[in-house]
Amino acid sequence: MYTKTRLAQTPLEAATWTKEASAPYPPAVRLAHAAMLAIGDWTGLGFYGLTLILAAAFLAASAWYFLQTRWYLFPLLYLNFGFFADRFVYVQDGSYLVMLAVVMAALLLARRGRDRIAAPLMAVATAMKLLPIYYARYVPRMPRTTAWSCAGIVIAGLILPFFVWDGYLEIYTFASERKDNDWLDIAGALLLAGSFTTLLWYVEKRCQFNEEDRIGWSLVPFALFAGLLANSGRHLLMALIVPDRRAGRNVAAAVAVTLHSVFPDVVRLGSIVYVAAAVLVGVLSFQARRAVPQPSSC
Repeated sequence: MYTKTRLAQTPLEAATWTKEASAPYPPAVRLAHAAMLAIGDWTGLGFYGLTLILAAAFLAASAWYFLQTRWYLFPLLYLNFGFFADRFVYVQDGSYLVMLAVVMAALLLARRGRDRIAAPLMAVATAMKLLPIYYARYVPRMPRTTAWSCAGIVIAGLILPFFVWDGYLEIYTFASERKDNDWLDIAGALLLAGSFTTLLWYVEKRCQFNEEDRIGWSLVPFALFAGLLANSGRHLLMALIVPDRRAGRNVAAAVAVTLHSVFPDVVRLGSIVYVAAAVLVGVLSFQARRAVPQPSSC
């Protein structure tokens, strides 16, 4: 079994799982990691080598997308590469990486107008990590076959395991227990994330978001909620590096990471959530203000 050699367990993790079992992720992520480990062993590249290849593929796909939309966002986003190199190479955050790879594939398909294939991929991404869960609100407007396929994927990936594995729900409660969140923490995170989601819903209707916009923004509400609960910027930043044809989400990520890198003692990792959220609110407000009735206005 592969273990992350540069990421130590917390005392709670050590008391709950062995090092080999320390990965409280949904089954879809564990299966993807098992497949990567098997392929890595078979090819001689190892799990770490497959992780690096997947990271490089995500960056290459992002660069291609930025070339089709706003080329300057790629150097703006990755000029300060230290944070993302730390997550993908040093810490080896494979759970986010496999989810981002699936989301990126969906985004590229949406770019080519293949929404019916992109939607099930977003369901797969949701089964891997809960970040794209906001995308579920679009299921009722999908063609019936696509809607049922998305629902089936999410049910198989997130709900059926409850009837198969004992302690399955601990996967989702463990993070709150580790951070010792009380009901005030949860209520505050819900209030802020809920307010942001309401603003996003309003701007989405006003600006006539297309499928590319819906895919990218669908990661943000739950990422903001998770970041507020964990007091860590990584959840939101992972969502914001998905390319944005309108630029706003990527600008928010670039601003937050740059401030953290330049003023690490002032803008700490937990503060990144609030910095990025403030920029996102400004971005959405600007898009709403300049919107006019025509679908192509934003």
